[in-house]
Amino acid sequence: MSLKKRLITYTMLIFLIIMILVAYVLIVQQKDIFQEEIERRGVLLARTLAEISKEALLVHEFSTLSKNVTSFNSEQDVVEAKIINNNGRILAALNRDLEGKFIENSFEEKQSYLDDDKLITSKDIIIDGEVIGRTIITLSQQTLKDKINYSIRMMIIILAAAFLLLAFIIHITADYILKPITNLAKIVRKIPESDFNISKLKSKNPPLELKELYNSVIWMYEEMLIIRKSLIEKTQLATLGKMSAYLAHEIRNPLEAISGAVEVIKLKKELNSQNGFLKIINEEIDTLNNFLDEFLNFARIKSYKFKKIDIINLLNDISKLLEAMTDNNNITLIKEFNTKHKYIKGDINKMKSVFTNIILNSIEAIKKSGYIKIKVDDNENYILINIEDNGCGIKNEDLDKIFNPFFTTKKSGSGIGLSISKEIIEKHKGKIEANTDNNTVFKIKLPIYKDDSNNEKDTNS
Repeated sequence: MSLKKRLITYTMLIFLIIMILVAYVLIVQQKDIFQEEIERRGVLLARTLAEISKEALLVHEFSTLSKNVTSFNSEQDVVEAKIINNNGRILAALNRDLEGKFIENSFEEKQSYLDDDKLITSKDIIIDGEVIGRTIITLSQQTLKDKINYSIRMMIIILAAAFLLLAFIIHITADYILKPITNLAKIVRKIPESDFNISKLKSKNPPLELKELYNSVIWMYEEMLIIRKSLIEKTQLATLGKMSAYLAHEIRNPLEAISGAVEVIKLKKELNSQNGFLKIINEEIDTLNNFLDEFLNFARIKSYKFKKIDIINLLNDISKLLEAMTDNNNITLIKEFNTKHKYIKGDINKMKSVFTNIILNSIEAIKKSGYIKIKVDDNENYILINIEDNGCGIKNEDLDKIFNPFFTTKKSGSGIGLSISKEIIEKHKGKIEANTDNNTVFKIKLPIYKDDSNNEKDTNS
């Protein structure tokens, strides 16, 4: 059963129980009121008959007594009226057949009592302090029953109307109260789907009571993305590790055999004219070996030698090494170092490979002329390095994939250079990310070296 149905059902059930109890109490109270009313009326009628019959009873005018009794025939609910003397003899009655008969113990009965759903009231006829007779009025309780039944019907109608009205109000209120939860459930169900948009959840303005729940869902979703991305990377690395041993055996050995065969062929003088082709074969073998080295280097456990590194000097050295390549491609290399010499604790060779790889990618991305800008800033804890180029750029949909192993948008290349760079940066407790608007910018953040006591340390990743 849905939360809405439960809310409506339980609320209506509680309301129904309360209304039934209230209706029962009201009906009981009304019954008591009606009962008291008819008893008062019976007593009043008996007293009236006694007052108008005193003199006639005293002088034994039975015709007057009979007339007095008959006058009560028109009174509502009066089914019998009697006048008896102090001996219990019926002197006058609406039912003439009762006249002359005796009522035993007539003066011992209570003045008001019920007999077979009839109310019987009596009043002594007293003259000069002496009881000379008694009047007895018998009233039907049908009117009382009719009033009670009418009250019950009205209670049922009111209860039904209130029940329906409350059901409508609760339905509207439940929609209002549960709508944020329903919307949240619909949005959360879309998390596994491709069309889920976290901005839809963030744009909602839930009630204060649900705001924490919304924030928790957003936090869980973002954490899930991080964990999923980490699992994908670990799965890829695990797969890569298994493949590396197989590739090392299946590719390296044939390449070594081919390389050795080429060297043997080159020694034969009659094939000197074919040395150009042999050179091409050797170059392609070297290319495959380099790719295999990159691949295995990424997959195997790497040793890091950490020491104090001047990041400014490192970037200057890399710039000099690549100066000839940038000049040949009509690329301006801009250095914007907004800090003095700053140090990090890291493996200088691995950090050199990171910056070199990113700058080489920038050179390849610039088709004709352009620029590459290396900007260095710092804050209290980190050195911030931005490498920007005005090349062909990276598509927005590819930004989240460029650090994945084997992902590349180039016609040639292994697609593992940036994966290696990301792993190296993370081993240095830093972060690397890329964004592209008009230009492509790689942003690297590395912790500043603060401890001079440990100059060098070897660690395994």
